[in-house]
Amino acid sequence: MAEREQLLMASQVNEVLEFSQALYAMDNYGYYNPWLQNTLLQNLNNSAKTATFDAIKKALADYRNQAENLQEYTEFMQKWSNLFNRTISYYANMLSFDMYPVCTNAYIEDEYKSKEYEEDKKRVHNFLDAFDYKAEFAKVVREVLRHEVYYTWFRKTKWGNKGMKYALQVMPQDRCMMTNYWEKGILYSFDMNYFFEAGVDIDGFDPAFKKYFNNVFGENSSQNVYNPTAPLNKQDGTFATWTQTSPLDGAWVN
Repeated sequence: MAEREQLLMASQVNEVLEFSQALYAMDNYGYYNPWLQNTLLQNLNNSAKTATFDAIKKALADYRNQAENLQEYTEFMQKWSNLFNRTISYYANMLSFDMYPVCTNAYIEDEYKSKEYEEDKKRVHNFLDAFDYKAEFAKVVREVLRHEVYYTWFRKTKWGNKGMKYALQVMPQDRCMMTNYWEKGILYSFDMNYFFEAGVDIDGFDPAFKKYFNNVFGENSSQNVYNPTAPLNKQDGTFATWTQTSPLDGAWVN
């Protein structure tokens, strides 16, 4: 008997199923509802998988290819074992994140009394007042202990006349993938299929994602060549539904 021609790959079938589920949710429950939004928030960085001794042993023996499973087992163990949870909390709370800015490019007294120095000092203090770094960095440490890597986006927003505020937005961890280095850390790419999930609002993310979305699905998508070594201001190339992201836009890997 002749072999049947394979019309679709397994990954393509899964994408079709995900899309159909999203359409079903939109038709039957409305585009937005509080239960769906709550699920989306929980799924940003929660994907626990029941762990057994044999499963953990097998994953550790092939840790390079089992990173996702190990991360999911860690989440499970944190909820299942109070001792394990306390150990993670202990390490996460060891750091106080006390910060005292020190100038590194002023050398004589006149430079410290200059107008430029005072303006720079005020700018640094204003940023630290607007960025709750102790709370944000504590969350980063906890997530890194659980997953070894934590994908975030540096956001800034201004509410009324209260001035600018800064925070690290949690990205959907399973939609991010490390792809290269730069001198201050790691670069990552993002799967834009995420914005086709039911209830996901692109306005809830940095405005840069509308640019990325147009690069992936717009008329000029074929012109955005994926180049992992491109300069930071050119880190917007695409491959299929994946887009490069740039720390200049706010992408940050911890």
